[in-house]
Amino acid sequence: MQKLVTLVVLLFLWVPAHSREPDSLRELMDRAAIHEVMQKYIWSVDALDADGYVSVFTEDAVVDANGDIHKGHAEIRKVVTDLQARQAQNRAQGAPPGNLYHVISNERIAFTSPTEALYQSYWQTLRKGQDNRYFAGGFGRSEDRLVKRDGQWLIKSRKLVVFTN
Repeated sequence: MQKLVTLVVLLFLWVPAHSREPDSLRELMDRAAIHEVMQKYIWSVDALDADGYVSVFTEDAVVDANGDIHKGHAEIRKVVTDLQARQAQNRAQGAPPGNLYHVISNERIAFTSPTEALYQSYWQTLRKGQDNRYFAGGFGRSEDRLVKRDGQWLIKSRKLVVFTN
């Protein structure tokens, strides 16, 4: 009987420990998920997809672009709808629409807790000019604070430092 109790106790202790993800595997999965969120952010803004754009932010997120502050989904959505309006106005005037194409580099992810992370990168935007040549629209660095809610990584705050206009 003692052997049976010992076996049951060992099995009880082994199963929960065995079924837990190793921290390194969880971190790799979280890194991949954060990278996907940040890529969705970029592809959504470049495609002028307002729904996709706000979907990567928490409801109470804050975006600070050199002191230009946007809080919450409604204000953050306006970033993309303002770009849509500006491009429509450019088209109506016969000017190039001014599409932006983001290039992200030197990405870095640091975890501050199992459910919080800091994402840093350098960015630049390319835009087509009147002569059909592309030029840098701007460049700078970003610092994003992400949180994991209900198993999903979302941007809680985004700080952009713009080096050019």
